[in-house]
Amino acid sequence: MQFLQSADNFLLRKQVQKIIKTLKAQDEFEVFEFSLIEDSIASIYEEIVTYSLFGGKKIVVINDCWFVNESKVKLHKDFDLKLIEKILNNQNLDVEIILTLNSDKFSKKLKIAKLTETKADVMLIQVPNIIQKKQIALRRLQSKQISYDERATDLFLEYINDDMNVFTNELNKLINMNKHINEELIQASINHYWQFDVFQILNAFIRGDLNSFIVGWKGYIEVNSNIFGFVALLGGQLITLRNALLLRQQGYTNQDIASRLVKNPYIIKKILDENKLKISEINDKIKVLYTLEKNIKEGIFDNKIIPELEFIRMFCN
Repeated sequence: MQFLQSADNFLLRKQVQKIIKTLKAQDEFEVFEFSLIEDSIASIYEEIVTYSLFGGKKIVVINDCWFVNESKVKLHKDFDLKLIEKILNNQNLDVEIILTLNSDKFSKKLKIAKLTETKADVMLIQVPNIIQKKQIALRRLQSKQISYDERATDLFLEYINDDMNVFTNELNKLINMNKHINEELIQASINHYWQFDVFQILNAFIRGDLNSFIVGWKGYIEVNSNIFGFVALLGGQLITLRNALLLRQQGYTNQDIASRLVKNPYIIKKILDENKLKISEINDKIKVLYTLEKNIKEGIFDNKIIPELEFIRMFCN
């Protein structure tokens, strides 16, 4: 049993997929994924203790494990710590359990947190700081034998935000160009990524302003052609909004929320002020974005017409 946590959702998901890939290389597994916010804990427990229809093994991923965190996020209405304890004490060797939390906070006081540390291998996936990001970028460039100017790499880091998905996508884009990296190249490619105020586009989505969103989206995609980067930004913004709303329901101030989510207080205030969505609606839209990205990667959807139609549908639902 493993418990994975990170303040960066991209790094968290990447580690989950890495573990699943490793397990599948060793044996046949069915994969089931749940959320303690969206799904019944009774249903999750039943999936763990029952045998597969095909008699095989299972991987059960349980997301949003806020029970180890003192943020007191509101979980599903039937959430029960007794069932969490039973899950942690699970003896079914045919079920691999992966618990995840999109936060770097882990309580040292809660009894259930101490039990989790005893029963699971706890891994905190640290988000690289600016120096570490530069080291990662330089190692990648050197391994691909791509030359670069030192100032250009610093400029690259100035242009991207803290999201590791954005960092990874933009670094891959540079590498795929296979050119000497100088300031002019960074300004011509990466700077265009921010030519449009992405924050304003995301907020237009949150406040339900379809016209502003579509205008911003069209301008963005014309110069970037990076649907995955945009979906990651939009999904990340929705996850931040959902978590902020859950914390506000618990009586936390905007400053406390920003601190707990490790976000800029201005961004937290802005998205909460402009939000027109309910938590259930936000969760539905996150699921749509996940499915959209999956279908594009698998070639089921194109990366131009269908995404725009899906975005419009999300405004209507």
